[in-house]
Amino acid sequence: MSQPISIARRGYGLLGTCLVTFALLAGPSAGALAADNASSTDKPAVADLPKALQQSVKSGQLEVVRSFKTDVPGLTGYVLSQSGQHQIVYSENGYLIVGRIVSPDGKNLSAAYTEKYVPKPDLAKIAQQLEATGHLVQQGPDKAPKIYVFADPNCIYCHKFSDQAAPLVKNNKLQLQWAMVGFLKDTSAGRAAAILTADDPAKAFAKNEAGFDEASESGGIKPIEDIDADIQNVLDAHAKQMAAAGGSGTPTLVYKDAQGKWQSKVGAPGRDWLNSFIESAQK
Repeated sequence: MSQPISIARRGYGLLGTCLVTFALLAGPSAGALAADNASSTDKPAVADLPKALQQSVKSGQLEVVRSFKTDVPGLTGYVLSQSGQHQIVYSENGYLIVGRIVSPDGKNLSAAYTEKYVPKPDLAKIAQQLEATGHLVQQGPDKAPKIYVFADPNCIYCHKFSDQAAPLVKNNKLQLQWAMVGFLKDTSAGRAAAILTADDPAKAFAKNEAGFDEASESGGIKPIEDIDADIQNVLDAHAKQMAAAGGSGTPTLVYKDAQGKWQSKVGAPGRDWLNSFIESAQK
């Protein structure tokens, strides 16, 4: 029996990111791949999908956005969607393949397919949704260049990013709008809820950062055990918005570039990037 795309609860990236793993766990299947004849612009019928995907699609656990022919003879690509996240998988003779395809001359074909076929996120809409929740934690003045940051209170890279940004926030050069999520540890949601329900969420956030234990990668605020349903809904909404923004982990940044176009970035970008962002915003 095939299993759907699943989100693992923790992981650590090599580029300063606490990861949400988006992986396809495929069981055995058989049968020819009828969708090889589908147009690259058409959404394939469920009956034309590899059997390893059909059950997950029928149960509503995932959606196949489109299929496309690859440069590899007989190999078809499928763009999958779940909770706003997208992933490309490949199939040949009923078998599902997850991973990167590199051509004989060293070209990363998977990256090219992602650029061509994976839907681009509507970051302006996501920013509007974040503002509408009313549960962002603001640091820095209203008129400073603004970055929305999806963060887990137990994420060490969010903590490092907070440290990197702190001098700029203190000098009124940068505004951060923290959108809390909670997935890395059992205490993550409780700590995020403790921050959002505090009388002064900004002070509560600062307390979490000041008491952050890097050895255990744990925030410094005491987690709430019983999370209010409304706050849990906020955390769930933020998680979906992070995924919709292309966030594969925390921190995920959403911001406007120097040309006023919305962009997203996953991982802690460092002080040099922050200084460049501020300089560009001021031109």
